[in-house]
Amino acid sequence: MTTKEFCLALLSAVTTAEVENILEKFREMHIDEIEWFPVGGRQNNRGIIELSRDPGRALVERLTNGIDAVLEAEFEKHKGKPVCSYPKEAATAWLNVSPKGLSEMTPQQRRLLAQRVMIKLLPGESRDSRTVEIRDYGIGLTPAQMPQTILSLNESNKLQKHYLAGTYGQGGSSTYVVSRYTFIASRYEGYHTLGFTLVRFLDLPPEEYKTGYYTYLTLKSRIPEAEFTSDEFPHGTLVRHFSYDLSNYSSPVGPNSVYGLLNQVLFDPVIPVWLENSIHDYRRVIKGSRNALNGAVDEGDESRKGPPLSHHMSMFHVDIGEFGRIGIEYWVLERPTKEDKIPIQAFVNPVRPIIFTIYGQNHAEMPRTLIRKDTDLPYLTQRLIVHVDCNSLTPSAKRALFVSNREDVRRGLLYDLIQQEIVRALKSDDELVRLNNEAKQQSHRERDESAVQQMRSEVARLLRVHGIAVAETIGGLPSNEDIEKQKPVRPHRPRPQPHPIDLHDPPTYIKILWEEDEEIGFYPGQRRYLRIETDAHSIYHNADNPAASRINIYSIGKGLLIAGSTPLNGGRLRAVIDCPENTNIGETGSINVELSRPSLPVLSDKRSYKVLEPPPTRPVPQRLSLPEFEWIPVEGPEDQRWNDLGWPDNISFIAYMSQTEPNGKLVIYYSTVFPKYNHQKVQLERKDPAVSASFTTRYEIWLAVHSLLIQQNQQQSESSDTQEHKKIDIDEELLENREREERCRVATLASLFAAREIQLGIPLTSED
Repeated sequence: MTTKEFCLALLSAVTTAEVENILEKFREMHIDEIEWFPVGGRQNNRGIIELSRDPGRALVERLTNGIDAVLEAEFEKHKGKPVCSYPKEAATAWLNVSPKGLSEMTPQQRRLLAQRVMIKLLPGESRDSRTVEIRDYGIGLTPAQMPQTILSLNESNKLQKHYLAGTYGQGGSSTYVVSRYTFIASRYEGYHTLGFTLVRFLDLPPEEYKTGYYTYLTLKSRIPEAEFTSDEFPHGTLVRHFSYDLSNYSSPVGPNSVYGLLNQVLFDPVIPVWLENSIHDYRRVIKGSRNALNGAVDEGDESRKGPPLSHHMSMFHVDIGEFGRIGIEYWVLERPTKEDKIPIQAFVNPVRPIIFTIYGQNHAEMPRTLIRKDTDLPYLTQRLIVHVDCNSLTPSAKRALFVSNREDVRRGLLYDLIQQEIVRALKSDDELVRLNNEAKQQSHRERDESAVQQMRSEVARLLRVHGIAVAETIGGLPSNEDIEKQKPVRPHRPRPQPHPIDLHDPPTYIKILWEEDEEIGFYPGQRRYLRIETDAHSIYHNADNPAASRINIYSIGKGLLIAGSTPLNGGRLRAVIDCPENTNIGETGSINVELSRPSLPVLSDKRSYKVLEPPPTRPVPQRLSLPEFEWIPVEGPEDQRWNDLGWPDNISFIAYMSQTEPNGKLVIYYSTVFPKYNHQKVQLERKDPAVSASFTTRYEIWLAVHSLLIQQNQQQSESSDTQEHKKIDIDEELLENREREERCRVATLASLFAAREIQLGIPLTSED
């Protein structure tokens, strides 16, 4: 068997058994020439290669390499002109991709460009032993280049190539972990010599070695090579993985499919990718979830118009000091139906819908608890998707934030600043507030006030039984004698409900939404999102390029800085105003906004500001004050509320959840089909409906008690955070799952206690 015959045989192989058979035949004829060389030139390569946790994300790294190879070929073709500082700029300059993304291209244009980078899924041996092929028609590699590039580890091949995406990942080496064999073949553009090899894990005798290592096949200490014409093997690189574990992505489409995975991780790819799924017999363009959310539709997509949206905020950028800038955009999908219970799962992981990207690739996600607990938008948890574009962070900030496997971010100061910015942006959006209130009104119900008061008294009694002091007033925060929470005393400013604005051209007004005779107060270190209204169309404002905008936002006086603004949408925008930490108390000035109109006078508005002494802090009350309560039964998965809350289909996995609203009210949603509760209720109802109703009331009381205890523990934990605690990397998703499991256990006990109280004839009473 010649070297070319060996290569041709491997090119046609689709199973591990075929590879091993071909390899054995070739080894018999070249036994003295074959050598297995360690990947990366080091035998201790397991730690680096086995860094990734997810076989799916590891596979995406191969596609990212393919996209880089295409850009590298275009760089050579255009002789590096014009100079491009990042991949999207290169795609625009050399491949005619719109600066706004793939959603601006036609389906035909996306399909044609996607042929440059392809991924093919083949059946292989089983669902956890597939054959996966990635083929790019990029610049390719020479045999001599392969050990220092595609077979290397931690090399600096792309550090000075700003037009490529590679830098912040481990490359495709992590795919070796979930493959029995990996066949790699590449031909450099303009050359006829094809380099190829096989990668496998070399298991060593455990009595002599602690572990084995990953190796690649060489022939006479060199990469095997053969002569191939461009017709036989067009320039570019092929990587074929044998026995690849895709058991977690076995569905044809949806969140548990390779199709769903690629769109989520390649959230906004530089160029589209072509997926050929021979397992389920279909072919699709991978354009990324961002472009799908922005209305891009390709052959095979379910919707012909893109997903229905209730709200969309286009990308805007804000400064975050020495770390550079971040871009923020978000989408709110329409309220889910019974058929489409969790619509965001078609685009992102519904548990982690806040996406961090660099060069369009998903590097990390924040949990939905940020939306549910921190932004006061709990009723949008299953509909809101947030995208944080990190391309404009400084290089040092990117190094501080992102880890090399592109699967998470490091917690720390920068992470906290970005999280705070997301919260501020979402909380200041009037339309989000309106949609949240609308959803809340659809979910709530009225309850007899006297019954609520009796139940509150019973909750207080049970808390006192457990040794917890309870105040008589409504509202307040829990505490203990050793904890003092620093909380500024700030007056509540009711926010008016947004109204539709009739737009005009030319516009007739612009105004800052603040009382004219009232100063805007700033504390040193505070950032505000200041609302501005106008009847101008969106073309009057360029949020990313203020110099090209007809709306000018500026401050007069010392202290304040304009950190950015949102796009003008429906007559509304928000200016991001910073008051640095070192600003002197008492500084005054004005915030001004001007709108220039062609051949007409400039429209303007302004408000005075003053830098104030930070408000006094107050100790937390030493007693637990009861909030207002509202209990809302959810009648099973067919109930629309079940969908809104994003509860799992398995009724045994969810008992209840509680949510504290901005006004302090504690809302408790509980499942009426939770087996432990439902079984007791049905049995009692057969005997006496009145007894059954009493059982439900007692059950609700126990759920309220537990909700308050959870709330107290959480707030005490937040109060006692130290710098050491903050360094702990907490998995929010894991905490949420544990909390749900704990609530199920407590609900089980609550049903037993309530039933026992009925049997013993214990009356509902407010007496201690």
